[in-house]
Amino acid sequence: MDTEDPIETSNLDDEDPIEETSSDTAKELPSSKVRKFGTSYSIIPLGIFLLVIAAVLFIRFAPASWVSDDSYILSPGSANNTAQAIIVDGTDTYPPEGEIAYTTVSIKRETTIWQWWKAKRDKTKQLISPSVIDGNRTVSETRKVTQFQMDQSQSTAALVALNFLGYEIVPEVDGAFVIRLVEGSPAEKSLQLGDLIVDVNGEKVQNSEDLGNLIQEKQPGDAVEITYMRSPSALGGSGADENASSITETISLAEHPEKQGVGFLGVVIETPVRADVPFEITIDVGNVRGPSAGLAFSLSILDVITEGELTGGLRIATTGTIDRYGYVGPVGGVPQKTEAAIRSGIELFLVPPDEYVVAYEIARERIEIRCVQTFSDAVIVLSEFGGNGIEIAEESGTTNLELSERPIDEEDGILTCSEAELAKKG
Repeated sequence: MDTEDPIETSNLDDEDPIEETSSDTAKELPSSKVRKFGTSYSIIPLGIFLLVIAAVLFIRFAPASWVSDDSYILSPGSANNTAQAIIVDGTDTYPPEGEIAYTTVSIKRETTIWQWWKAKRDKTKQLISPSVIDGNRTVSETRKVTQFQMDQSQSTAALVALNFLGYEIVPEVDGAFVIRLVEGSPAEKSLQLGDLIVDVNGEKVQNSEDLGNLIQEKQPGDAVEITYMRSPSALGGSGADENASSITETISLAEHPEKQGVGFLGVVIETPVRADVPFEITIDVGNVRGPSAGLAFSLSILDVITEGELTGGLRIATTGTIDRYGYVGPVGGVPQKTEAAIRSGIELFLVPPDEYVVAYEIARERIEIRCVQTFSDAVIVLSEFGGNGIEIAEESGTTNLELSERPIDEEDGILTCSEAELAKKG
């Protein structure tokens, strides 16, 4: 700050010499310099204060994406009573006293550096890259995919629950649903997320295997005629909707990135499953989307359409997908879902093997955590807590309901509940 003084000094040197000898002026100079020194040094704390304020404002309001790619925050969501969302028409229902809840995760997309920093130190929250949640999809495309997954979860849940009761329903499988487009691929130019591929060169596509075989028997550069269904809705509809229209396009294939001389379309797909059940089952969960409530849906359907208490009157929650064979799969977000279940007063939380250890560590004995591999496993576990699932199975003709096989084989690539238990102890 002393750099201000030479300017003042040079000004004084340019003054008239007569005024320099003035006694009044000479007396004023020292006090003038003292005042200027005082003013200069008082700026230092002001500058520091302003810098601190600027830093605080930056941390509080600057987007987290400026400092990390993992800028989305996953937080505990809620545990919602599934039975209250189930509407059945065409058969008797028995509203249960107990509760089977599906758990959710809250996703915060617009985050600040301050929120990011706090989440980094909270075990119940998770920082994740936007690409993991949304990929390269638009909001509308993400909505289409997750809504399709929710619809599939509900349809498969009805299939599993009714087959447990002995209905022997054979699922209808039809088409290949596009859930991701490979960047720069031929498919990206013509197809959209949510399209349902039903035909290639006049041959019907019933599942993902059909599509893979029809494309990979072609060579790079070959033109294929692809017919697909597309929803006219811009608000989350998909090619699996009843109002979807048929579109046929000719697409030239690229070369498979891992197989020389093999044709490549560039789609990641799922196969739609439809269950022709003898009565109407609707599950209204509002804006909740995705596949993670499959186990909760299937258990709740069974609970609602049978007498007695599948849970023994307890409030339980689950996480996990369900496939048409009754196998339970992981979906992620289990730290947040476990915390959501605890905060909601849930007494028992059922999770798949891949997420068992994490759920157990988050719970810290605040809630009972049990591992299940299949739908039948879940029914058996609930019977240990007073549920009537085994009696329901016996009435339906299944006289020997048993837990699924749980081999310990570290090299098979499949985690079982037995292996998860060992991992928890070790």
